[in-house]
Amino acid sequence: MKAVIRCGLSCGACALSEEKLQRLEKIFSEYLEGKKLLPEAVAECEISLVFANADKMAEMNAEYRNTSGPTDVLSFPMWEEGQGGFAPPEGWASLPLGDIVVCPEIVAKNAEENEKSAESETALVICHGFLHLIGFDHADDGEREAMWRAQDSLVARFLEEGVRENGA
Repeated sequence: MKAVIRCGLSCGACALSEEKLQRLEKIFSEYLEGKKLLPEAVAECEISLVFANADKMAEMNAEYRNTSGPTDVLSFPMWEEGQGGFAPPEGWASLPLGDIVVCPEIVAKNAEENEKSAESETALVICHGFLHLIGFDHADDGEREAMWRAQDSLVARFLEEGVRENGA
């Protein structure tokens, strides 16, 4: 099974190169296979990744979350059931998971505030969005703990793979 990230803009809009997005695809593919989250028929799943400026992100945040101001990432899962959860259909060979919208301006601001690289922070929000697409949430302490643990693991793998690729 392969996860494919379809980027809505040239990846120059974010802190991640095409190679780094491919690294995320590999990590997401292995995560989905390891957790056996997708129906057996799925050979490929697709994630749409879009970049939006702060004004557009504030507009979307107000419309979809009833929250004012921009945020770093929004997720729009395709297969969310009721109050969360993940219920993809059976029998699909190619399965769209949903959309992740990232605001590079807010990501860069957060990276600076958290003393992280823009690359690391961008990977974090994309991993966060991915987890929302597959049913994770952070509405209560238990959900938040499970999501943060999975998110930290995905980001750590992304960073470790980068060190290996660069021979350091």
